[in-house]
Amino acid sequence: MAIRGLSKSRAKKANIKGYLDLIPDLTENQRARLQEIRRVFLPKVEAIRQDMRLKRAELAELLFAEPSDRIRIYAVAESIIGRQSELEHEVIEHILEEKELLTASQKQRFYEIIVEQFSWGGLGVHDVTAEKRKTDHGRDR
Repeated sequence: MAIRGLSKSRAKKANIKGYLDLIPDLTENQRARLQEIRRVFLPKVEAIRQDMRLKRAELAELLFAEPSDRIRIYAVAESIIGRQSELEHEVIEHILEEKELLTASQKQRFYEIIVEQFSWGGLGVHDVTAEKRKTDHGRDR
C-alpha cells in the first residue's frame, strides 16, 4: 500500500509543470488558457537554457585551455550573463501573464508559492524547487 501511495505521489509531481499546477481550484477555462501560455513560453525558455548550457561548456573548455585567453573567457561569461538576464525577463513576463488568469484568492496562493520559491534562491522556471527539496530531503531546509 505504501508503494502505491508513493507511485501516486511521484505521478502527481511528474504532472507539475509550473507553479499554477500547485493551485488545485483552477477552472477548465483557466487550465486551457494556461496551456496556451505554456505552449509559447516553454520552448522559448528551453532554447535559452540550451544556449546557456552550450556557452557554459565553451567556458569550461576556455578555462582549462593553455594558454588562458582571458578576453575570450570574459566574453563568453558576459554572453552567459546576458542569457541569464533574458531568462529572468521571460520568467517575470510569464508570471505576470499567468497572474492575470487568476481570481483574488488564487492570486494570493500564487503569491505565497512565488515567495516560497524565490526564498530558495530560484526564479525557478517550472521546476517547483522548494517542493523538490522537500521530497529530496524529507523536510524543508
